[in-house]
Amino acid sequence: MKTSGILLLLFPLLALAGEGTVSDRELSLGGVAIGDTAAQVVSRLGEPKRKVAAQDFLDLHYEYASLRVSFNGGIVAGLQADKRGACTPKGLCPGDRLDRMRTLYGAPLVADRETGRFYEYVGGDAGCWLQIRARGKRVASIDVACQP
Repeated sequence: MKTSGILLLLFPLLALAGEGTVSDRELSLGGVAIGDTAAQVVSRLGEPKRKVAAQDFLDLHYEYASLRVSFNGGIVAGLQADKRGACTPKGLCPGDRLDRMRTLYGAPLVADRETGRFYEYVGGDAGCWLQIRARGKRVASIDVACQP
């Protein structure tokens, strides 16, 4: 009897343990993943519309019609999509309803920041995460963000 009571108490905690998490495989947009090389990106997406140099952790950005790929030292270190053409591996795209986000990934972590509210799902190694901005009840943009 004590064992079943303990399990009933632990079950809600175990259910919450996965809240706001995704597999590292989901830290990808439009077929590009964190850790890919510039050559791999060009092989998958072709030449970018523009290459923009930067002077911080993310030192170069490749801009495509629906995706911005950011590099550090020639390796993908960030991704940003604000148009339907770049989706997560499970198929979440900018423009989708937030209900679809919750169906695909479960309850997100909610982060209120100086730049607005974000819905987030942390990857397995916790160094990168999906960061989703909403406009009304729809996904406005999806970022794969990483800590430097």
